[in-house]
Amino acid sequence: MTYSATWTNGNAQGRLDAGSYWVELDDADELAAAINRRRSVTYQGQQDFSSDLFSGAYVREATVGSAVSPPFDSLRTNLSTDILAAPLGGQGGIPPTPTAMDWLWPVDDGDQDKVIVSGAAGVGEGQVGLFQKLNGTAGWTDPTLSAGSTAIRAVHFNELRQAVEWLRRGRWELPVYFSASIFSPLPDTPWIGGAVANNGQDELRALGFVVARTNDTPPLGLVEAQALASSAIELTADANCTVDVYHCLRPLDFVSDPPTWNHYDPSTSASWASAGGLGQGDSAFIGQLSLTADTPAQLSGASLASALQSLMDGAEQNFLVRRSDTGVQTVAITGRLLVEFDLDSPPN
Repeated sequence: MTYSATWTNGNAQGRLDAGSYWVELDDADELAAAINRRRSVTYQGQQDFSSDLFSGAYVREATVGSAVSPPFDSLRTNLSTDILAAPLGGQGGIPPTPTAMDWLWPVDDGDQDKVIVSGAAGVGEGQVGLFQKLNGTAGWTDPTLSAGSTAIRAVHFNELRQAVEWLRRGRWELPVYFSASIFSPLPDTPWIGGAVANNGQDELRALGFVVARTNDTPPLGLVEAQALASSAIELTADANCTVDVYHCLRPLDFVSDPPTWNHYDPSTSASWASAGGLGQGDSAFIGQLSLTADTPAQLSGASLASALQSLMDGAEQNFLVRRSDTGVQTVAITGRLLVEFDLDSPPN
């Protein structure tokens, strides 16, 4: 669904009319929910604004501009710092995931898909400044809000709404952890990951996973979003080879019950539909890559976008890579996933 923000109060453009509208609790509540949505997308836990936002409460300057965690960061800090420059590596792993999170300018105005930065420290090549777009400065209107002396005005909320609406397209970089392989000559033995081999008779196939979303409630990461065809999976091999890439559809336990050539879940004797993991319901073909030794190559397009959409919607976050040409070498494989997405709408 194409992103289109919906605000309870406002004019036809979703803005509060200065001079004729008092900011209401609903307006702050909606911004808090929209901010928490973007915190979740950037792998950060939601913040509880209820100590300031409750029935009958006034909208305080601290809520908008100066509150710090605990209990929560202000609406401004959340957008311009916590979300725009989100902390990386929160999910651990080697390398840690996410390894990069960029918000991309979503408007077709000559700057589309440039990386959004605050602009307070300048704007570099391929970047666009949030505040330069917002109000032609390097910060919020009335950058310092003082309790008892600064009125909360419509412009403050209009800027927050506009920033929320612009922070809707992203490009996240996630490592692919090739943690297991499956080996046809030893079909019931788990194998070390990150390698593929095919001599024309026997095969070693690599299985890996990404953390595009977590199992938290609500989940952190990429949910309620649309994968774009500009997304890519990038693989690097230590020898020339050709590989086929699949979205593995089976649930896999890479730690305590790693898969084998015959079983995706050995502890329950759950077998692949076809030994090796390429049967109906086992995996879905994404595409083929010809790899030159030690040179990264990317695979993108509709099939990858479809696979990414399904995993963002709840499917397994696993990949299978096999060597589709033949040779005597066992080839080491590493990978990363570049997910480009637009947030769904609604909610904001």
